[in-house]
Amino acid sequence: MDVNTFLKSYIENKADYILTEEDKKTTEFEGLNTFIYKKLNSSKYRASATAEDYVQKIKDKIDLCLNHEIPIHISLPFGATKNPHLPTAPAIDWAEVFNLGYIREYLKPIAAAYKHGVILEYVSVAVFEEKTNRIPIRDTDIYEKQFRALSDFYRSYLPGNFELRLSRVEDTISRDRINTLMDKKMNELRRKWNKQTPDEINQKIFRAKRNCIYDSADPNASEILTESALGHDSFCSECWTTELAPWDKKYMITLGHTYTAGWAIHVRSAPGSTINFWSGIGVLSTRGEEYVPTVLSLNQYGNYKKEITNVKVDFFDGEFTNLQEVPVLKS
Repeated sequence: MDVNTFLKSYIENKADYILTEEDKKTTEFEGLNTFIYKKLNSSKYRASATAEDYVQKIKDKIDLCLNHEIPIHISLPFGATKNPHLPTAPAIDWAEVFNLGYIREYLKPIAAAYKHGVILEYVSVAVFEEKTNRIPIRDTDIYEKQFRALSDFYRSYLPGNFELRLSRVEDTISRDRINTLMDKKMNELRRKWNKQTPDEINQKIFRAKRNCIYDSADPNASEILTESALGHDSFCSECWTTELAPWDKKYMITLGHTYTAGWAIHVRSAPGSTINFWSGIGVLSTRGEEYVPTVLSLNQYGNYKKEITNVKVDFFDGEFTNLQEVPVLKS
């Protein structure tokens, strides 16, 4: 199978999931709620075990949706900004294509078994990127426009009872209000900064270096990175809201690709990766005669760059600048 044929099959797979005999037995003898939980907990898609306290929340949320006869509502909060150090930034690349297709297949069995279907809602948290990582709003706007267009494209390849949404934190709370509340929290965290262990500080600075736009030769680089780390911790504290986070409403079951302990199901971002799709670059990895959609981190991409060949494809309009060719990594 050549690259174009594989991608066509992967992207345009509109076929409904067909329930297996085992699926039917689970639904009949253990109940639809158990079937849905087992599919969400599938080892084929899950990257690590779900925390016990969140397991119970998942089961309660499934029951809530079934009792109210509403769709199973899955949320996936994401950075919605390409890592600024990647060659594909600020636009989307194949990582986003692979993620949308992968999560679609993950949730298809639920849509097949439950007549009220599934809502998959990607929740953008890009509102904090300018303040925290010094990424210009014009760059986050480019990413959002392309991700929204890609979502529109994928809607043609979903089951009839499968709804795909894109929402933004900024739609519920203004950027100015978020920044004001984050400033207050950052001041609080700044006073406690040196009370952390050296390992904790180093880990946070490492993450800031990976995500923040800065010049290592800048005499203020250390201060810039510290502010980036404080901004990240401030936003993650959810200091900017008195309500449940927009991705954690009473009826929502949350997915995540990293840092998911206690608040989300840890799923892969693509068949061959657990890297956040917005933080990495999508490539087709080869395993013998098979292609495996994968997301590489910036460091991984640097290590494998010489082994990657770009193959021309013809799926997407010219507005998708990074989707005219697909990187193929030979094993």
